[in-house]
Amino acid sequence: MTEIFNRHDFLERLDGDEDILEILLQTFLESAPEQLHEISQALDAGDALQLQQQAHSLRGAAAGISAEALREAALQVELAGKNGEIKQARPLVETLTQEFDNLKQVLGK
Repeated sequence: MTEIFNRHDFLERLDGDEDILEILLQTFLESAPEQLHEISQALDAGDALQLQQQAHSLRGAAAGISAEALREAALQVELAGKNGEIKQARPLVETLTQEFDNLKQVLGK
């Protein structure tokens, strides 16, 4: 099972700066809902390219904060978009949304 959030890894990459960690997490938590909305809109529109691009963006942001389970879920959505698999992407997007909720819970947000 993929770890939801690797605080140690993220903090290590920030040279132990807790203040920067909190700022980056807050920024991520504020921007991710819009990204998830864009992913859902692309899915509803059947726009595989947009789905791929939005999932790729979220994947990078999740990787940046060491949100490993969310990164993995975004990768699966990205690949579905890349392969034009819109129908198969729907449950993947649901998993992606659940992983974001799991991350918020782990972070106490």
